Amino acid sequence: MNLRLAILTLALISAGFASSIFVSNASFETLPAGGLTLAGYAGGVYSIGPIPGWVNGGTSGQFQPGGPAGTVPNAYYNTLDTGPTEAYTNGGTISQTVGATVQVGVVYTLLVDLGARLDEGFTGVADLLINGNQYFATGTPILGGFATFTAIYTGVAADAGDSITIELSDPTFTGQGDFDNVRLSNNLSSVPEPATCLTCLAGLALAALRLRK
Repeated sequence: MNLRLAILTLALISAGFASSIFVSNASFETLPAGGLTLAGYAGGVYSIGPIPGWVNGGTSGQFQPGGPAGTVPNAYYNTLDTGPTEAYTNGGTISQTVGATVQVGVVYTLLVDLGARLDEGFTGVADLLINGNQYFATGTPILGGFATFTAIYTGVAADAGDSITIELSDPTFTGQGDFDNVRLSNNLSSVPEPATCLTCLAGLALAALRLRK
């Protein structure tokens, strides 16, 4: 029993303290005022204009490839992602600055599902913009579906207190960037709270004392 206690205490020290960072309208299911009013050429509906919770411009907006009923025309996708709605941009950027700021030593992980339409070239890009630097998400697209792309950034002293901005872009103007299910988290495993450290050390000391007896 004492050995188990020691192992558990060690596990607590090595475990990560991950938490989610709020992203407004992360799956783009909150529609603009008036809804999606434009008809797609092969079904579905879309908008050109503001995306609730995000900053965007140019030819960008929200798209329901299968229409409100959720059917998927083969002209666009074989499968959809979370919910019927995605965000898209043709040659522009969709961005959101979150409420959290950079802390030294904290690991920030951005996950974004990028779509590769059957009828468009894949040109979508996702990144974290911090202190003027872009940290790009990487992944492998799935033609006719969505794949998760990941960007990881670790806070450094030069960026401490700076804002964190999510960017979803199509920088080429030759295809279309399609995005869904945006997630951002931080992992405090590299900088545990002092109280946590003291608790873990106390547990180790107690475990060692019991083992010695």
